[in-house]
Amino acid sequence: MTQLDDRFRGMFWGLVVGDCLGSPVQFTPKDAHVQVTGMLPCAFFNTPPGYWTDDSSLAFCIAESYVRCRGYDLADIGRNFVRWHDQGFWSSLPYAFDIGEATSLAIRSIREHGRLVNGVESSQGNGSIMRLAPAFILNYGCKDNRILFEISDLTHNSAFVRKIVSQMSEILCSHCQGVRTSERSVYRSRAEVNNSGWAYSTLQAALWAFENNRDFAAGMLAAVNLGGDADSIAAVYGQIAGAYYGYEAIPRQWLKEIKDYAVIEQLIEDFLRVWRTLNPSGAAGKA
Repeated sequence: MTQLDDRFRGMFWGLVVGDCLGSPVQFTPKDAHVQVTGMLPCAFFNTPPGYWTDDSSLAFCIAESYVRCRGYDLADIGRNFVRWHDQGFWSSLPYAFDIGEATSLAIRSIREHGRLVNGVESSQGNGSIMRLAPAFILNYGCKDNRILFEISDLTHNSAFVRKIVSQMSEILCSHCQGVRTSERSVYRSRAEVNNSGWAYSTLQAALWAFENNRDFAAGMLAAVNLGGDADSIAAVYGQIAGAYYGYEAIPRQWLKEIKDYAVIEQLIEDFLRVWRTLNPSGAAGKA
């Protein structure tokens, strides 16, 4: 396994682990929930420990399309989003759940009109960055962020969101090259952290957790225990920290408790295998 492989795996699995750890305490105020130290059941969605939500499902939809099509096909990714929404494709339950309003409206537009650009400028939720890992990998080594922006615009067509996507992409690029980001969170203390579901605050909250901890697990628990939109804050943290520390830094116990771990592992391995095949020079690059 190359260093870049390890960082890509860490980024993708970090997303999934954060989503699963954070979902049981999402929607709760910062200090009004049980302290999370491992996988817990989610009472709100009535799911056992290790079940993922929309964050991971949409990332899986992107990855599955790339594997099946053996390449990037935006329209097919959009159809996968519709399959998830309507049929529970790549959901941890037989149906889709935890669907944000902007994402739901966008998927309806994809289904009914075939539109691949959806949303308005005020749609500045964190839907694009919570699922960013596979889109980032597809775009890795490209001269611009076209793929990142196109996948983001499927649900969140906003210049401001694209700015946040670019910022997160720059952080991930640094980490994939083994350089710890110089980006600093605007939040100086835990009390200052806004744990809402806006793209800006979610990235800043995840950066706060990364900046103030020096290993994957400690930062992940700091992110999860912020409450609020905990699953997405933790999913974003997991991508940032996973890209820096690598897959091997993620606690095995957390991974083993994720539903259908082996199925997800196969999808991620197939996704990276296809990417390496289509990008031999990028796969052999520095990491």
